[in-house]
Amino acid sequence: MKNIKNKIAIFVVSCFALFALQTSASAISGLSVGLGYHTGGAMGTGTEKKSDDTANETEEDGAFAYDTPSIFVEFAANDVLSLGVEYHPDAINTPENINLQDTAGQNGALLTNKVSASFEEHTTIYANLNMPYNTYLRVGYVATNVVTTESLATGGAYNDADTDGYQVGLGYNHVVDNGFFVRVEVVATEYNDVSATNVNDSEKTVTVSEMYGATASIKIGRSF
Repeated sequence: MKNIKNKIAIFVVSCFALFALQTSASAISGLSVGLGYHTGGAMGTGTEKKSDDTANETEEDGAFAYDTPSIFVEFAANDVLSLGVEYHPDAINTPENINLQDTAGQNGALLTNKVSASFEEHTTIYANLNMPYNTYLRVGYVATNVVTTESLATGGAYNDADTDGYQVGLGYNHVVDNGFFVRVEVVATEYNDVSATNVNDSEKTVTVSEMYGATASIKIGRSF
């Protein structure tokens, strides 16, 4: 996750640079922090290749639902534009996929392969553009680490991989007393393809493509 951490570090340094330009009396003016709770779903297409021969290629679509919390910090550059970072402390886990392999030379026994994955350190760098009626448009860059968990009776394992993508969404922001606010938000995310090679057999590869996610969330926070 080195690239993700570098991007976050650049963003944080930029925010501190903006703060430094303000007077000491308003050093944290425009800063917001908060918590979010998200419920949504994701889908993708997994392709396993056992060799360069397309006859040894297996493709399967999959989808799953999930719930996850988040924390975020945000800075209002002006009355229209806010920049922020949102982080999911919990992993987003896919269901376990079980596949039975009828492999020659195993005395007719079926071999069981179990595979699942977790999206960890899911981080979004985003911008909110305020619109009329307390609504806002959200656009963001997403990065996450895909941690694979497999038990392959056919042998081998797959390394973890990183992926990133982009998201767009709409939200409604309701301001309460003393700087507190409540938001309702819907977001769609598209992730780039991710591939992994079997550590014991370089001819075996797994690619996950056409990954999309959609979430609805409620957020509470405070602006300073």
